[in-house]
Parts: sequence; C-alpha cells; structure tokens
Amino acid sequence: MSEQRYIRNELSGKVDGHLVQSGAIHGDVVFTSPAVPMDPEVAETQRRWSERQRRILDEEAAREAEQQSRFEDYVQLIRRRRPRNLWLLPVESLAVALGYLRVVPSAELVATLGILFGLISLFNWVYLSVLLVRARTGRTIPVPRHRWMW
Repeated sequence: MSEQRYIRNELSGKVDGHLVQSGAIHGDVVFTSPAVPMDPEVAETQRRWSERQRRILDEEAAREAEQQSRFEDYVQLIRRRRPRNLWLLPVESLAVALGYLRVVPSAELVATLGILFGLISLFNWVYLSVLLVRARTGRTIPVPRHRWMW
C-alpha cells in the first residue's frame, strides 16, 4: 500500500486580484474583474436598455394574464351554454312531433323548424363538449377575439 503524500499549501504577502487554493475543481471557474469606472454615456445606455427590457417583460406578462383571464371567462360561458343546448332538444322534439301530428297550424313549418333548430342545438352541444374536454386536458381551444362572437 502506498503512503499518502504530504500536501502543503502556503500563501504569504499581499494579494491584489483573485486567488484560489483548491485540491480539485470540477466545472467552470469564472473570475470577474473589479469594477472599472464606466463612461456616463455607456451607463445611461445600459440603464435605458435594462428599463426597456423590464418594460417589455411586464407588457408580455400583462398580455399573458389578460389572455388567461379571457380563456377562463370563455370556458365559464361554455359551461353555462352547454346544458342550455341539451335542454332545448326536448322542446324542439316536441315541435317536430306536434308538426307531424298536425296539431298546430302550419304544421310543416313547425316540424321543419323543430328539425333545423334541433340539429343546431345538437351540433352546438357536441362542439361545446369537445371544447370543454380539450380545455380540461390542457390543449388549446380557439377563443374568439371579440366577446360578441362568443
């Protein structure tokens, strides 16, 4: 078995700058130089640049928060509209039945409108259900730009 060597590390005198005493270094070692007096024009440019970057990041964060709020409002509206479309189906089915039984005047028109609105309600219910499933699973859903299109 080999004998362990004697290690001695000594520093004496004045040190101006960086100094490292280490047995082993794993990874990067970065030495920064002491602060050098900066030209006032360069300092002003750096200050304005950092303010601009901060302003851009704040605007992006505000835009993202606004988009998230619009998304949540849209999902709440979908949750309210979906049951309404489902409840309209029996009403439209009743209109179709009354039209075919000729209980109401202009029965053909009532039956045709019942079928048309029934198909529209069924399509909307399926579409809104798919949007809710996509929103729950974290996938993107199309949120219309204007609220009057919701």
